[in-house]
Amino acid sequence: MTLRVVYRSYGGDNHKDRPRGYSKLLCLQSFVRALEGVDVDVVFLNDGPVPVELLELMRGAGRVEQLVGSGMRASYWGALQLATRRPGWHDDDVVWFSEDDYLYRPDALRALARAAQDPATASADYFALYGSTPGRSVLRPEESELPDPRGWQAGEPRVVGEQEWRRLRSTASTFGGRVRALRQDLGIFRLCMWPHKTMLRDHDTCLVLQGSSPYTASDLLRPVVQPVLGGGRGLSGAVRHAVLLPFLAATALRSLRRPSRRRTFLAAAPNLATHMEDGRLAPGTDWARVAEEVRSWAAQPPVLDLDDERERSSSTATGMSETTTTTAMIGSR
Repeated sequence: MTLRVVYRSYGGDNHKDRPRGYSKLLCLQSFVRALEGVDVDVVFLNDGPVPVELLELMRGAGRVEQLVGSGMRASYWGALQLATRRPGWHDDDVVWFSEDDYLYRPDALRALARAAQDPATASADYFALYGSTPGRSVLRPEESELPDPRGWQAGEPRVVGEQEWRRLRSTASTFGGRVRALRQDLGIFRLCMWPHKTMLRDHDTCLVLQGSSPYTASDLLRPVVQPVLGGGRGLSGAVRHAVLLPFLAATALRSLRRPSRRRTFLAAAPNLATHMEDGRLAPGTDWARVAEEVRSWAAQPPVLDLDDERERSSSTATGMSETTTTTAMIGSR
């Protein structure tokens, strides 16, 4: 088993509320620090130009590939295609897909690599380092967790070393998966991208992978009939839901998987990484302290590796480039 990473980076930023001190450079530095002591193959998949200081850090930690004609959905699909089509990536390998606005604990990737191979957790198909687990919600105080799907069983915690792993219902687009499962499940990822332009239906994807439906018959039909009964979100909301209904119904049907295809999805509890968004920081870790430790680590001068320096000089002299270009086609298969 080889641990591989596809780190998706976007040159701009969105308008989410961020914790004080947040930056994409800080997130990238925390990720690079988490690589220490881990045997891992890293690909940075960049959507548009990124600042030079980030690019230099990426080139020192892995290979850089540039997306052309992309966007959020195309970047996501391009990462999935890279993981499922790349020659030499074997079925048992685990691919960690990372967005660029996550802060990592220094032990995050070491714990992931151990969980991918330890007998207690090696049967899992998918992994998360961030997401709600029993007693540790990543939602804002005013938000409520969605109800468990029918037949859902959280099961007992699994322990690897001192790290606990719990079954989780869903996470965002930062997760890990075995190449075999990713190849077999690619159609589910694709289905849950339709018909939206700016969302990926992560919650739906995670539940369907595990053989659980994100929607009941009532969920599907109530928004359409409620306006007739004088409730709901009004006529415009009913029309919008009616447009989505075929896709949502198809998603519910897709969850009817035979037992051998019902995936096991485990999350680290407490989380070993956090989405850097106000109100959604993972509980159980002092993330402000982690950020300060990352800044201190990044300020230290690098240790010069003479063999690595000779190899880099040789590569430069022969004109070798570390950056390749990939075209992400959202319609390609």
